[in-house]
Amino acid sequence: IFVYGTLMAAPLLAWAIKGDSSKAGDVLSQRKPGTITGFERRRVHRRDYPALIRSNDTRTVDGYVIFPTSPSEWKKLDNYEGSSYERTPVVVDMADGSKLDASTYVWKGEAEALTDEDWVFEYFETERLD
Repeated sequence: IFVYGTLMAAPLLAWAIKGDSSKAGDVLSQRKPGTITGFERRRVHRRDYPALIRSNDTRTVDGYVIFPTSPSEWKKLDNYEGSSYERTPVVVDMADGSKLDASTYVWKGEAEALTDEDWVFEYFETERLD
């Protein structure tokens, strides 16, 4: 599954799928960097997480492909994302030059909840993760 927001932070990913943020080192082997095209990552008003929406151009979004190790990890990811997101198929351009069919969570919430600003992972990681 391609993640592009808060789950890019290893401690948060570990908390979401392992139930323990101190297992961040354990989840590093379950992710690989990649990029999707035709989407943009937007800030959600008054929230620390982003929304992924389709774009009508060749914009790209960087993130990680996560390789869940069990059906329960898939379910935990679905539960983490909640009802404002819909699992959607995408093609990921992997860092090694290959392409991979995956899924991602596309925003299906209210359009008015989104800002016109890009969501920046580095800001989230340094200023909001704790």
